[in-house]
Amino acid sequence: MTDTAALERGYRRWLRCYPKKFRREHEAEVLTVLMAGARAGQRRPEPMECLDLMSSALSMHLRPRVPRSNRSALNAIKLMYIGAVLELAVAIVILATVADLKSNVLTSSPSLTEGEWHAIVVGQLAPLDVGAILSVGVWLWMAWSIGRGHRWARIVFALFFALNISSLLNGLVHGSAVYARPDLAIAILLCLVELAAVTVLFRVKIAPSRSGANRNQPRVTRDADG
Repeated sequence: MTDTAALERGYRRWLRCYPKKFRREHEAEVLTVLMAGARAGQRRPEPMECLDLMSSALSMHLRPRVPRSNRSALNAIKLMYIGAVLELAVAIVILATVADLKSNVLTSSPSLTEGEWHAIVVGQLAPLDVGAILSVGVWLWMAWSIGRGHRWARIVFALFFALNISSLLNGLVHGSAVYARPDLAIAILLCLVELAAVTVLFRVKIAPSRSGANRNQPRVTRDADG
């Protein structure tokens, strides 16, 4: 296989990450620009090119298709992204405060054995941490669904909000306010963001933009001169 053929094959492999409709309309054009900007003897896409292609493809898949004039829907999507960041912060805070939590629990229950503490970690803290990480995906999925104009996303997110509120209340009942104050604080902030998102979602009209596909252009930073 020649250098040119190998390089073209490599670029085509990365271009498969883009939406099918975009590839049908623009793949040849993008491939021409990439090949024209390649250095002599190059056999495979360079790391920065791969990163640029992947980030552009991801942006294209996640980019909202609601009209830009629908500011309320776009604000709801922004709240989803904020929620995803906060959910990730919840997972980090849970891990970072395990030692402090253990100290607080032992202060109130000095007879607690190492086995009993291990049971608390496995039965309560680990599921919370895993749930927070999975919830990051839920937030991003909701943002994507709303951006595509899926009205069912409102109901799903409302149920998600109810589940998180239930989890927060359960934590309060079992002493989160005493044993895990940092976890409780960020959980309350997260619920406030969820409440704002639910309020916005049920007040806006969710409809996909017909012109959304025209805005999905990749970031090709190379020119014919390299």
